[in-house]
Amino acid sequence: MKTHSKEWIAAQQAGAFLFCSNDTHVATQLSNAIGDMGLLMQEVPSIEHMARRLAELDPRVVFLDFTRSESEPGKLLQAADLARMLARVAPAVPRVAVGYVAHPEGAIAALRAGVSDFVDPSIAPDEVREVVQRVMHMDGGMSAAVGRGARRSVALLGARPGVGTSTLAVHLAGLMQDRMVQINASRPGAPKPGKGQQDGSGLPLSERVGLLDLGWPVGDCLLYLNIESDFDFAEAVRNLRRLDPTLLGSAMAHTRSGISVLSMPRDVDQMRGISLSDSLLLFERLRQHYGLLLADAGGFSNAEFVAGLARSAQETWLVTDQSVGALVSLAGLLRELDQQHVDRSHLRLVVNRYDERYGMTAAQIAERFNLELAGTVPDRTLPLMVCTNQGHLLHEDAERDVYVRAVQHLADRLTAEYVAPGSRSGWLSTWLPGVQRRMSVIGD
Repeated sequence: MKTHSKEWIAAQQAGAFLFCSNDTHVATQLSNAIGDMGLLMQEVPSIEHMARRLAELDPRVVFLDFTRSESEPGKLLQAADLARMLARVAPAVPRVAVGYVAHPEGAIAALRAGVSDFVDPSIAPDEVREVVQRVMHMDGGMSAAVGRGARRSVALLGARPGVGTSTLAVHLAGLMQDRMVQINASRPGAPKPGKGQQDGSGLPLSERVGLLDLGWPVGDCLLYLNIESDFDFAEAVRNLRRLDPTLLGSAMAHTRSGISVLSMPRDVDQMRGISLSDSLLLFERLRQHYGLLLADAGGFSNAEFVAGLARSAQETWLVTDQSVGALVSLAGLLRELDQQHVDRSHLRLVVNRYDERYGMTAAQIAERFNLELAGTVPDRTLPLMVCTNQGHLLHEDAERDVYVRAVQHLADRLTAEYVAPGSRSGWLSTWLPGVQRRMSVIGD
């Protein structure tokens, strides 16, 4: 990545801009035109990595390179494809085409791709600043509605079906949703929820948990949460362009506490016409709306989709237990992720049903597979099954149970932003440790 400013303070005060291009000459012109409005970052993330880069950089505007290049005959087509993808994945982020008036085919391609704002940094730097200010002002309302904290996401990948990924996912979702309800109630003038009255269904999506129930067997999360839904993953993909807070709030199943759940269709044949790219775009669209999006992919068999999910999510937790079968499956899962070029440093390990007497310790497993240990969750099969059979989650009946406390510890990783909401530096330091230090080094 290249930065075209020497002061990271500009990004803190005014924000960052992303220029998707390999052309350093155009980038320099654009940077000069932007001036001290913010930090211009130049890179061309792949479609698989774009989601993560948007979450990490949080750009106020994305500039797309629609300049003609004799050495890149397909450049305009690639820029148009990227523009359409961004419109679907990140509709709240303003897009501006960069081109030259002397070559009008760039402007035409941008308009056909749905990018209505066009700037020529070579002849009109003042117009560049005016366009940037205008689009940021126009999109301010949408950005506020989506919320800066609404891009947080965690993918839970089970080493194999049956290691407890779905049980962990619903309890983590429940505990996080309860925290969001309590934090909302602590605001001045808000009614205080009583014990057993954690009703968060009226909260905006930005203050609720979204749960993608993608594990196997199908619909376990819905079952554990004691809810039903006729709106499934396949139908959501078919309505991708229509997914807004109103549709999501009415179509998706939700619990009384406010958790929204989207499951796979019972008839898996409905997934045959769903493309990999659209499936990942659905994940990104949901992540823009919910305060926290959890994806339970325990036992999901499509390696490409699982890898794309791992690349897109801000955190990916691999869930295993200490059994030989699970550890062998974990090794196989990691091989598949390596083959799909998923950075292992982005992965975290959670050892479920943990008891040191079972064999390898959690620390030994983490060291064996070169993974950071996120935490352990004890074996509490009996109380979990009793609560499930009664239609409850364990933390609703026994908030001091050791299983609940272990999941609380995992939830602590996800709540720092709510402690100091609205802080840009707090969000960066919480979710991307060291990013400000690294960017300062790059910019100097």
